[in-house]
Amino acid sequence: MDMGPMGVYRIFDEGEHKEMGDGGMMNKAPHVPVSCWSFYFNVDSIGAAIKRVESGGGKVTNGPMQVPGGGWIIQGEDPQGTMFSLVSNKE
Repeated sequence: MDMGPMGVYRIFDEGEHKEMGDGGMMNKAPHVPVSCWSFYFNVDSIGAAIKRVESGGGKVTNGPMQVPGGGWIIQGEDPQGTMFSLVSNKE
């Protein structure tokens, strides 16, 4: 999937997933200090999920942003600082 200036996001899939597949990889962005993995969790709505993250003491560190294919993502941290990502087809 072409992500524009961020490069190409290579999606891999081990089965019959019709949405985003099992995972993906892309080159490390210049502003990211080290290579890393991020877990993405599917949610019904990014807007509703943001409210749950913030009310639970977490914070959104990037996003929400729409990605090619129409999905919406955020990156966040839980109250202990653990990074995670959320993805939804609905804003």
